[in-house]
Amino acid sequence: MPMDRAQLKATIKRYLDQYDREHSRLATRLTHYVGIPMIVVSIPLALVSPLLAGGLFVGGWALQLTGHFLLERNAPSLLADPLYLLVGPLWVGIQLLQWLGLSLPEYLTPAAARAGG
Repeated sequence: MPMDRAQLKATIKRYLDQYDREHSRLATRLTHYVGIPMIVVSIPLALVSPLLAGGLFVGGWALQLTGHFLLERNAPSLLADPLYLLVGPLWVGIQLLQWLGLSLPEYLTPAAARAGG
């Protein structure tokens, strides 16, 4: 049975809150703010410049793994649930929109931001 809209919003909120908790250190967040866009851009870029795309892809993952294993000292969420491959770019996009001062629906606002932290 498909999810209704309320269930979908609650699920997105749970994923974002969990992702936010697992990226609590500023240094880890910074590695993801840079690394995730590098990975996302590398995918379509592979059609135009495979070498540049490969460098961005590997560099983006290196930043993320550094953030997890050396700084945050936890495993990437996607090892437990591959859906986090989609949650990460959504999380970065939400952060960008918040930095730009744009208002977001409550279910797209991480728990720490809702609590004022």
